[in-house]
Parts: sequence; C-alpha cells; structure tokens
Amino acid sequence: MNFNALPPVIIIGMHRSGTSILARILEELGLFVGYKKNEKNNEALFFYKLNEWMLDQANATWDNPHNFNFINDFFKKEIVRVLNFHLKGFRRFEYLGFKNFLKYKDVRNLDFPWGWKDPVNTFTVNIWKEIFPKAKVLHIYRNPVDVAESLRNREILVKKNFHRNFKKVVKEILLLGKVYYQYSLRIQNLLEGIKLWQEYVEKALSLDADFKENILHLRYETFLESPEEILKNILTFLGLKVKESDIFKVAKNISSDRKFAFTREKELIEVYNQIRDKDIMKKLGYYNII
Repeated sequence: MNFNALPPVIIIGMHRSGTSILARILEELGLFVGYKKNEKNNEALFFYKLNEWMLDQANATWDNPHNFNFINDFFKKEIVRVLNFHLKGFRRFEYLGFKNFLKYKDVRNLDFPWGWKDPVNTFTVNIWKEIFPKAKVLHIYRNPVDVAESLRNREILVKKNFHRNFKKVVKEILLLGKVYYQYSLRIQNLLEGIKLWQEYVEKALSLDADFKENILHLRYETFLESPEEILKNILTFLGLKVKESDIFKVAKNISSDRKFAFTREKELIEVYNQIRDKDIMKKLGYYNII
C-alpha cells in the first residue's frame, strides 16, 4: 500500500454534455487521464471497458441504463472483487503506460493527480466509491435539446458511413457480436434522447447524498461563458495547483459558440417549448432561455 496514494477524479455526465472537453482541459493542466484512450472522446480504455463490463452484468447499456438502478449488495460485492483484481492485474498497462506500469503494481497506489472520464461513470460511480471512498466527482450537464440533437446527428453519420466488411459479414453469418448498424436506435428519436438525458442528470444529482463535499456540478453553458473562473473553481475543488498563466492559456481557447445551439433551429425550439416546464428544467436554470 502506498500511503501517499491520491484518490481519483471521476468525470461523469450525460453523453455530449462536455465531459470530453472537460477531460482534455484538465489533462492539459496536469491531470493524468490514461495512457491508451479513445482519442475522439478522451476516454481511458481501461476504465471504459470495465464500465461496459459492469453494465453488461446488469443487462444494461449506456442508452438503456435503467437496470443498473437495481443492483444489490451481492452484485456490488462480486463486481468490486473483479475490479480489484484488474486494478492490480496486467490490464493496468492500458491505463498506466510502460513507465508507470513498472513503477506502480496497483492503480490504487497512484500518488499523482489522476482520474478518468466516461459518461457511464454516472451509473457505476457508487461501485467505484467502494474502492475509492475519497474519490472526487465532477459532473457536467448541458441543456437537453442540444444533447439529444447532437446524439441524433451522430446516429445519422453512423448510418451514412456504414459499410459492410469481412469482419461484419462473419458476425452476421455466425450471429456473433455486434455489427453496429447504429450505436443506438433509441436516440434517433429526439424526445427519447431527452428522456435519456433526464435519467443521467437525475442520477448524477442524486449522488450528493453519498459524495457530499466530494462532488461538484458544472453547467456546460456557464463553463463556456466564464471558462477561467470555472476552471479556477474546479482546480480548487480538486486541490490542483496550476499557474494562472496556464489557466488563462487554456481558457482563452474555449469558445462559447456551442452554447444553446438549438436556438438557431425552429424545430428544436419547438421541442424545447414542449419540455421547458419540467421540474428538472427549472431546477437547472433551463426554463427561460428564450
């Protein structure tokens, strides 16, 4: 055991809500978020795979996470056992890289600022808390219409760019594995995307009772408006010491262009008007945008 070990920073939030940009910025400011990552989404593959495995054990998926709300103590105990095995197993190389792999025999022994980003953390974070009771949680949320539209547009691109190859043909013949004709059928419907957003956000907000002072909620639009101020708040919360000049350098590259992008399209404004009276919209300050 390393008595100088630091707890991780766990970044949570609904897909397309700013988790990627937040992880990239914190990485620039000194937070280690993994050696091998999905570069598009800045997700550490080691923790991404563990989260996916956990969802699978509960017959849940990222776009239908509901089943994970029913995990019990036995389920949690067995999952934690497996996670502990992998945190000190050979797979840790995927997160640590060669140098850190040799130096640290267990991910739990890391004594420098570290963490990982994955929207699925929103549902698995209470299991991670069993292993890292002092983990710091960053939750970033964004208005639901922009989130749902961004997800829907991604599915349109997946469909447009889909092509069959040898590997996919084999899967079709053997009825084995996912061909990924689409990432998610559910979110092709804008209102379903908004319902999924609500599942994630309400789950994240419910974590206050468990994490208390160790969770910080961030509004994506406010982050874009005042990046330097918000970054200072985040760094203070995490206990990271960063030069003012480095904060300014990162903050000046953050654009507010994507703030409330839906307001530029009539169809999306109509959707917003359908949901603006929801309690969750009022709670998060999205009731009276336009």
